[in-house]
Parts: sequence; structure tokens; C-alpha cells
Amino acid sequence: MESACPIIRPLSASDAAAYVSLRLCAIDEDPASFLSTREEEEKRSIDEIEARIGATANQVVLGAFAGETLVAVAGLRRYPLRPVQQKGFLWGLFVAHPHRRNGIARRLIAAAVDQARAMGLTQIALNTGRENASAIALYRSAGFEAVEDEPSDDAIDDDTDREVEMVLRLD
Repeated sequence: MESACPIIRPLSASDAAAYVSLRLCAIDEDPASFLSTREEEEKRSIDEIEARIGATANQVVLGAFAGETLVAVAGLRRYPLRPVQQKGFLWGLFVAHPHRRNGIARRLIAAAVDQARAMGLTQIALNTGRENASAIALYRSAGFEAVEDEPSDDAIDDDTDREVEMVLRLD
């Protein structure tokens, strides 16, 4: 691990291979935290990945780079429907294990909040596992508040998941 403070910037098409590698690492480490499986992710073409991570007026995927290595990511997406277009959703926050506990996640969240404000958003929502106390503490320290526990009726492999929805109001 490099001791220098990682650079945070929006990902571009040239970062697609690094993004795929980091996302597969994240899925391997904690598959229950992702809606897609490793197998589904491996089937995505590089064109799909480039489109997925490319910045638009409605989304950005931020990456933290230690030197040339992508070590963390977080996505921010505006809700697409007109009645809620002032709201965004933070997704896919992941920091590679050797780079944790160095403030990278906190810096990615701050960068996402700055981006949300630049996009004119008034609120950012996210979901995290109810049992993920460290993630909940991190989000609370960044100003997010739990708004509800969300029981899931969908069981995957006979395992029901419970999530906490959290919101940060920007106005």
C-alpha cells in the first residue's frame, strides 16, 4: 500500500478494466452486498462497463487512485423520474482491503456530496446492510440519517436480507 494520499477523480472509459477488477474483488469479498453476481459481472462487455462508469449529467463514478492503481470507487446517480430528479443515490462504495481505515471512503463520500450539489441535488439516499455497523457508522459520521429499516421479501438462496435506507439532505 502506498502511503501517499490517493487522488480522487471521476472514472473514464480508460478506467474500465481497473473498475472491473476492483468490482469483482468487492463481489468476491462480500457477495451479499451486491445485486449482481460475479458471473453476471464477468459477462458484461467492456463497452457496457465504459457506459456504466462514464460521467453524464445524471451520474458519476468516482475512483480513488493510489499512484496508477484504482483502490476505491463510489457511484452517484440522479433518480431518473421527474418527480424525484432532485434526489440522488449513492451506490457501490468499496475500498480495497489494504487501503481501508485511511479515510478514503470518507473522502469519496465528500466528493460525491460535492458532485451532488454541483448537479443541483437536494438529497442523497443509500442502502446498506442492517448488520453492517461500520458502514452505518461511516455514513452517520458523514451526516446521513437512517430513515427506515427495509425488510426484503426477496429471498436469495433461502436468505432474507435487511437493509437500512439512509438519507443526507443537502438543502
